[in-house]
Amino acid sequence: MPQHLDSIVMKEKLQRKILTLVFDKGDDVVAGIKKAMQDREIQECRVEEVSGNLAEGVINTFEGSSYKKIDIKDKEVLRASGTFKFGGGDLWGNLHVFTSGRKPISGTVTRAKAADGFELKLSFMP
Repeated sequence: MPQHLDSIVMKEKLQRKILTLVFDKGDDVVAGIKKAMQDREIQECRVEEVSGNLAEGVINTFEGSSYKKIDIKDKEVLRASGTFKFGGGDLWGNLHVFTSGRKPISGTVTRAKAADGFELKLSFMP
């Protein structure tokens, strides 16, 4: 028998678990994700679903070939995607969103405060 086991054969399929985060008005979204992952000792997660509004924030996006930072206020988020991972004691990752409105915004969130009831569903492997 080897001293160190490098791999293991799994006989049953692991199921991804879903963690639902519901934010209060003014909560920092990225800080909320970080705290939830720390509290539950989740090393890596993926954004699966979103519902609700962002009260305010900044989204980085491209318009044509120009890079832009767009300030948002009270924007409904229709879709979101992204991954987060802990490394070196800090949170790494990104949150991409697509907003509603006459001129929708699609880009990466750099800073965001949630509106009351903003909900984010994260999936992770136990």
